[in-house]
Amino acid sequence: MSHSTEPGPGPKRRNVLRAGAASVVAAAALRGIPAQAAAPAPAAAPAPEGTVPLAAASGARPAPSGRWDAFNLSPAGRTLTPVAVYATTGSVSGAGGLLRKRGAAARLRGAGASVTLDFGREVGGYVTLAVGAGTDASQQLGLTYSELSTYVSTASSDGSNGGSNDEPPVVYPAAPSGRISTATDVPVAGTDATDPASQLRGGFRYLTVVNQSGGTVELTGVQVEITFAPNAADLRAYPNYFSCDDDLLTRVWYAGAYTVQTNIVANDQGRVWGPPAVGWNNGARIGEAGQTVLVDGAKRDRTVWPGDLGISVLTDYVSLGDMRTVRDSLQTLYNHQADSGALPYAGPAVDFIGNSDAYHLWTLIGTAAYLQYTGDTAWTTGIYPRYKAALDYITGKIDSDGLLDVTAAADWARTDSDGKNIEANAIMYRALATAGPLARAAGDTATAEDSAARAAALKSAVEAAGYWDSGAGLYRDKPGSALHPQDGNALAVWFGLVPDADRAAAVSTALGARWTPVGALSPEKSAEAVHPFPGGMEVHAHFAAGRAATALDLIRREWGYMLDAPQGTASTFWEGYRTDGSSDYSGSYMSAAHGWSTGPTSALTFWLLGIAPAADGSAAGYRIAPHPGGLGRAEGQLTTPAGVIAVSWHDRGHGTFDLTVSAPRRAVAEVAVPVPATGGYTVRVDGATAWADGRAYAQAARAEDGRVVLTGLPAGTREITVRPA
Repeated sequence: MSHSTEPGPGPKRRNVLRAGAASVVAAAALRGIPAQAAAPAPAAAPAPEGTVPLAAASGARPAPSGRWDAFNLSPAGRTLTPVAVYATTGSVSGAGGLLRKRGAAARLRGAGASVTLDFGREVGGYVTLAVGAGTDASQQLGLTYSELSTYVSTASSDGSNGGSNDEPPVVYPAAPSGRISTATDVPVAGTDATDPASQLRGGFRYLTVVNQSGGTVELTGVQVEITFAPNAADLRAYPNYFSCDDDLLTRVWYAGAYTVQTNIVANDQGRVWGPPAVGWNNGARIGEAGQTVLVDGAKRDRTVWPGDLGISVLTDYVSLGDMRTVRDSLQTLYNHQADSGALPYAGPAVDFIGNSDAYHLWTLIGTAAYLQYTGDTAWTTGIYPRYKAALDYITGKIDSDGLLDVTAAADWARTDSDGKNIEANAIMYRALATAGPLARAAGDTATAEDSAARAAALKSAVEAAGYWDSGAGLYRDKPGSALHPQDGNALAVWFGLVPDADRAAAVSTALGARWTPVGALSPEKSAEAVHPFPGGMEVHAHFAAGRAATALDLIRREWGYMLDAPQGTASTFWEGYRTDGSSDYSGSYMSAAHGWSTGPTSALTFWLLGIAPAADGSAAGYRIAPHPGGLGRAEGQLTTPAGVIAVSWHDRGHGTFDLTVSAPRRAVAEVAVPVPATGGYTVRVDGATAWADGRAYAQAARAEDGRVVLTGLPAGTREITVRPA
């Protein structure tokens, strides 16, 4: 998840990570976790490779071109030059020449002279500087990096190592007519690491180059070689796309996709843990299958965190389609499963094992989602014994009252995360509800039936236990608690834990009443917290409650704020901030390109566009159900195990709606079109009447919650129209 870490001991994961340069065992001791639980389990042999039918990185066809391409933030190539000079200090001339590959020379004269270069968006990788012939002998240059302009500095990079976060300029000799490469050259100061590869900087927008000596340094070029998503031959060739008539929403969709793309990293380019005392080291082995993993952030922690996957896997699926990386990330987590069945709170190199029931559950949910999104039964049946052991481990913590009692309380940074909190029980409900398809694929019908029964019992137990506060219109965090959390309430609606539509609408309404000018409150973190991880859950919840306009308003407010904030990356979404816009993760340590903050990307595809997988986690076919929310147009496509589903729709108002669906055989189970709340109307499929005068004529049409639902549509391209009588 985000794995920012705040100073001092305490119950949050981030506190564990910030325990300093001590070992994992010592960090665990601060939280009262047994040393054996925190130590890495022996790595199991990787599961057989199997066949993955869906993966953009493995050759899925790119989406068609269109106006939406203008919103794609991924670069056309891997070598990028800066687009602007953000600032200079001291005696600097010709800095603008560095904005071109072959520009005029820039000169930095005297110690402290610096130029801060702006790449215009989040980038990440190795930097190369070309040093001109006009450079004096025995000169040195220092490099600092920052994602947000708030933390641009000649004295330090923004925090990333997770311990001291003491990251002064990384210093290199600057020889006349020479070249500095952070990929191959050994720094002379500013880091404890000696391997040049450790100096990969995973995420930054701003690069500051500082003259560390007294003479003149001439620069003739600066560029960064992008290292994220190394499995993608063309970073812009997404297999899926999204577009609508609100450009901000389209921007948000693509910024979410780009954020997750920056979080796909090579297996040997993760953050070293424990942290170095000075500087950073991104040379750790963090994946144990394939070539890439999906980590929590571009700058840090550069580790597989299961909670983050709860959002970032969905984003990856609807945009990049790189399910091979998802599979290999899950495999790495299962490789470190404890004998008890407990799964990691974080993968290698962090390797916290068995101290988070919530993150344990997110791995189970991610495994079920992977099967649903790919149809890859070869891998999922191979991993099933480990999945089953993990399921048995966590269901063993369901108390006699039917509720999960959290005893391993590490979570995403929320407070009071132990016991029978509503968030963990909502996650438990989803894990149980989606266990059936995976268990059946492995031939285990008994577990499928038991999981369904446990899910039903848990839903009833929540209703009976006193969580619901009718006066507030929200669930309490625990019975009797005064806290009404964003995460637990949003998940209760999104995951279907609520008993009915009225309850869902009540929760949605109450959550919306708590918004601030910069986004929705996350009071389970603090009274000033705005956290896009549970915020993305809230977006899905508003859609699920039938309040699409509210969901879209929240996206515009919170994610629009992050995109357009002057201090931001203009391209990626932040880990968490406060109501005043400042970091909520130890200042500069906050990640500004965090996959767990990309919930709107999947929500816009699943709900607004309306291409959604089966709610129960099965592969029974997709539901096409647009939720316009006041918009007039949307289009896009999603690559599924059965093939590509493409959708476009126009809401022309006054009860007139046009929907075009193109899909292969057995890809779509049903299509639901919005119809007028009052008055007569006719629904036609390819010109033939399917519903009129309140009754069905074709396609087994039925009326349901303000829609007419059609089933059995033939494969190919179908035109569905709604017209008032």
